[in-house]
Amino acid sequence: MHNSAIKQGSTDHLNGAKPDVRPSPRRKREQRIRDIIDAARQVFQEDGYAGFAIRRVADRVGITHGNLQYYFRTTEDLLRTALPAYMSRLMEDYTAIANRPAMSHSQRCSALINRIFQNINETDLPKFMVEIWAFASHEAYVAELLDDMQARFRGIFAKLLSELHPTLSSEECLVRAAVICALMDGMTLFASHGDYPGRDSVELGRVAKRTVKKALTASAATLKSEVSLRRSNTLHGMSDARRSVSGSNGHLKPAPLELRARQSAQDSYHYRPTAQDKRREVKVNEIISTAANLLAAEGYANFTLARVARELGMLSSALQNYFPTHDDLLRSTMEALGQVYLDRYSEMGKPNNKPATERMLEIAAETFDEACVPGVQQLVAEVWALAQHSEITREIVRNGYAAYRVVWAELIRELDALATARECLARATLITALLDGVAMLRFEAQHQPVSEDRAFKLVMVMTVLIAQGRIAANDVP
Repeated sequence: MHNSAIKQGSTDHLNGAKPDVRPSPRRKREQRIRDIIDAARQVFQEDGYAGFAIRRVADRVGITHGNLQYYFRTTEDLLRTALPAYMSRLMEDYTAIANRPAMSHSQRCSALINRIFQNINETDLPKFMVEIWAFASHEAYVAELLDDMQARFRGIFAKLLSELHPTLSSEECLVRAAVICALMDGMTLFASHGDYPGRDSVELGRVAKRTVKKALTASAATLKSEVSLRRSNTLHGMSDARRSVSGSNGHLKPAPLELRARQSAQDSYHYRPTAQDKRREVKVNEIISTAANLLAAEGYANFTLARVARELGMLSSALQNYFPTHDDLLRSTMEALGQVYLDRYSEMGKPNNKPATERMLEIAAETFDEACVPGVQQLVAEVWALAQHSEITREIVRNGYAAYRVVWAELIRELDALATARECLARATLITALLDGVAMLRFEAQHQPVSEDRAFKLVMVMTVLIAQGRIAANDVP
């Protein structure tokens, strides 16, 4: 409906066109469309893809539901216009900075990096992106939109890399650009729940920008000679621990997942494993494993007691004998999910007969391979999006993220005894963000596929460089 007017309105919105001082009916219409598009983006990031309602958009604009439908007949019509409009505006801004005339390569790189981090840290971009990543698992047109945006984002950096390193092949430029974008995406995830105090935040920003510049400007020889680690835990050769977390088809399996509900210290003290207790424990773990599987496959919108009960073939009232409320089930599922990963990585990071660098790379390799499993990618996206709307999930994500960074910080302290606690934490956060960002990469995107193996090698190299602090100003041209 009214396609030409919608298209024109979107274009004017992106170009920042100013309304005529003597508004005509056409100008009023175009302004109204711009207002609706902007309001839709705000409602999407605030209420989430699961809570997005066209009536909420109408209320925000100050018009009736029927009036809004005159411009956009359905919710999908509105989202198909509003989501690309915002993402295109971002990419056009980044492209313009990367192509600024009369600026050196280094100046354009710095300006682009500064703008991206400004958007991550000072705007509501993180809220928007976590919803897009989750929504892409449920709507094909959103997945295509995300593929296109990632291709454009990588293309901006790939072009800069080809100018900085004329001898690099197009594939090498693309892989390096993909890893840089993964780091940016990981920082976006971190900022979406961000709880980082002043001086620590300043240190993190400094280290992050230097790391991106390092990835852009380092020679090919530097990034090839640092690490010789091979991918030992591939999807075709998973360790038992890896197999217990994800199935071969990429979706979490309720039985093999074997999540376990956490018990308080008091409960553990008084616990006596009778036959009835054991049966109850098995059932509780089956329930939370099924809940985690549904969260990954169907999204947080369908994470309900009724849906989990139906999947288990039981009545909701029977499920409530184990988890009386939705929040009880959500908390147990989130805690169990976080613990299964944290326990494994904490054990791998403990001092043993292996050097710190080897233990660190084993965790990085395990995390990278895990992040490439489609089911895990979906689960990560859903958890981060849910954390925007659930205080329980947000609390658990923050606590788990903090504990995971401690594992990395302790390894970094072993590698660099002179590093301050603040420096160790900043480097740990950056490595965590890099590995989290891998889960947002769409390696098999139709527009621009990226080699997993090449990306793996570069991520391992960057992990070592960050951990060792080899991103000082004098390391970057």
